[in-house]
Amino acid sequence: MNEQPRGLGKDLCGRVHAHTGAECYLPDTHYPRPHHSLTDQTWHDGLCTQCAGSGMLDDALCSACNGTAFEPLTLPETYQPG
Repeated sequence: MNEQPRGLGKDLCGRVHAHTGAECYLPDTHYPRPHHSLTDQTWHDGLCTQCAGSGMLDDALCSACNGTAFEPLTLPETYQPG
């Protein structure tokens, strides 16, 4: 398996939004704060509910998470981390 080089430093999160492809630029210690892209997009994510985090479904890339193993979550306005 060939790994694609990321454009981010090794100490940054780099989690990719499953649908938009936006990459989180925050330090990898930002949890539980949401992911944040350079285009001001923010999101929380969790293990994909379709492939249970494997990234594959029926021998193909999971369509729910695009193979990232995580899918974006919509949290209620009243959500408080911690």
